[in-house]
Amino acid sequence: MDDVAVPGSELFKPRGDADRLRVGVLISGSGTNLQALIDAVQRHELDASIAVVVSNKHDAFGLERARRAGIPALFVDRTAFTTIAAYNHALAEALKAHAVELVVMAGYMRLLGQEVLREFSHRVMNLHPALLPAFAGASGIRDAFEYGVKVTGVTVHFADERFDRGPIIVQEPVRIAEDDTVESLEAKIHDVEHLLIVKAVRLYAQGRLVIEGRRVRILPGE
Repeated sequence: MDDVAVPGSELFKPRGDADRLRVGVLISGSGTNLQALIDAVQRHELDASIAVVVSNKHDAFGLERARRAGIPALFVDRTAFTTIAAYNHALAEALKAHAVELVVMAGYMRLLGQEVLREFSHRVMNLHPALLPAFAGASGIRDAFEYGVKVTGVTVHFADERFDRGPIIVQEPVRIAEDDTVESLEAKIHDVEHLLIVKAVRLYAQGRLVIEGRRVRILPGE
């Protein structure tokens, strides 16, 4: 497989203040990772702007988080479309309408379709609460806990058309203590997620990521 140029190659340079990376965030729930991104932008720790937040659930609290921050918040109803392809096409159109450059799946609990992935090729990040390729799927935290592993963690990767299989950008381990419960482990995982998703988007915005086959190379910063 040929190398794929994404921010980090000579074709993509870090942006100036007047040309900040426009991020679209896909959510399904409370949006705590979205909030981490909002906070990082507001603290000027992330040279990006959140252009739109889209949810597949009308009652996702993350939509309210977006509205409070003055960010366009959209609900795209799967039941309004006769096919999953039509639904994913609507997602792609919503993201394009807001001039999104990078899509971040932050607790979006659906497999993203090719209509979005091809429109935003190598520009979709997914956050997963385990050390991929271990414990893929929707219940990664509980699966790791019940398996009895001593270390799990968090992964941010570029999404492709296979569930939790795209090239890995960054990972961070989380140790499972003897007295941990699923709930306490979940809290530890979420703390790491909030840091790692900001780190991954920052690296992208800085132009420091290059995909080489299944590997993502992180170029040194200044």
